[in-house]
Amino acid sequence: MMMKGKLLAAVLVAAMSLFWSSCSRPELREGPGGAVTLTIVTSEPQTRTPSGDPADGGGIDVDAGGNPDLAVAIVNDEGNLEAWYPSTFFTDHSMNANYSSECTGDHEASIDATASTISFYGIPRGNYTVYTFANTAGLPASVLTTLKECVTGSQLEAIQLSVESGQPSYAPMPLSAKASLFVNASGSGQVDMPLLRPVAKVSMTFRNLTEEDIKIYKCEVTIGAMNPSRGYLLKKDTDYIPSYDRNLTLSSDGPLVFGNDPDVPEEYLRSTLPVKQVFPSIAPVRDVGSRYLCTISFRVKKPDVDYDADDSSTYDAVSFPNLPVHDSRSSDIPYLKRNQFLKIETRITRRAAEFDYSFNFEVLNWTKKENYLTFD
Repeated sequence: MMMKGKLLAAVLVAAMSLFWSSCSRPELREGPGGAVTLTIVTSEPQTRTPSGDPADGGGIDVDAGGNPDLAVAIVNDEGNLEAWYPSTFFTDHSMNANYSSECTGDHEASIDATASTISFYGIPRGNYTVYTFANTAGLPASVLTTLKECVTGSQLEAIQLSVESGQPSYAPMPLSAKASLFVNASGSGQVDMPLLRPVAKVSMTFRNLTEEDIKIYKCEVTIGAMNPSRGYLLKKDTDYIPSYDRNLTLSSDGPLVFGNDPDVPEEYLRSTLPVKQVFPSIAPVRDVGSRYLCTISFRVKKPDVDYDADDSSTYDAVSFPNLPVHDSRSSDIPYLKRNQFLKIETRITRRAAEFDYSFNFEVLNWTKKENYLTFD
């Protein structure tokens, strides 16, 4: 039975124990005597919780034996495999009838338990591209099949994740990285592998700045072309798929209940819709430039009455169509990258007999530990 723990990757300068079991160093094949060292690091930037743990969500699952769920492919400048880890990945010729070349390298590698590194031995001098995948157990079966094949670099870079694949939820969260590597004449080389999620996330929070309790019903937030449908597993220079720029919708029937009491923590003055994850996207080009547009609508229960969805006299219907998605400096947010977090905040204030509403959009780095991927 597999035991899932969270393996938090360390930065290069921090030799923290990751509970990995060390593999014995393999016999060196004939060739250069140096080692190519890959340092597995979590997504950028590194942030930490008060306890000192990395807080960027880059957890790597391990099995009962302490082995990390990692797969690494080193591809030469001709696009073919030179070395790989573990031995069960990237080597099955029978699964790829279109691949005519042989896998030319080997999979001699060892894991360093204290420095979060994987070392390969006997790699010839040259330029290479390194691909690293973590939490492969969370990938769809079709993607796992590709990773079992004797693949080329271009095949790895073409891997996509899709909500339409019939598996809209992946757990654990798949992570990936790509980096260039130079191996010198002695067979030595070193590269950091910054693992990234394939997605960003979006949230919508109400903040109550009045002096009364508020109940919200039938809330819906729609952002055009925010791409919840399809994206690449690996980060690419053009890291989005334009033909899948569909609308993102966050919604809740409610009630979202929150008050305003100065004696309680601020989080009790907020209420948040279910968070959604999206693939990277760029804002549509409009007359004013590239800009996302957001429509927000909801119902506010009137005081001293019971809410009735079929009786409009029990609530005020509020709608704000085509809000420009821009930051606090009124600059448009032109794209959403993987590993980012778009926070939408609706602030409610009271002016005379009516509520006032204002909206704030902010893009942050995704720092919360979350080891799942879901588009539900």
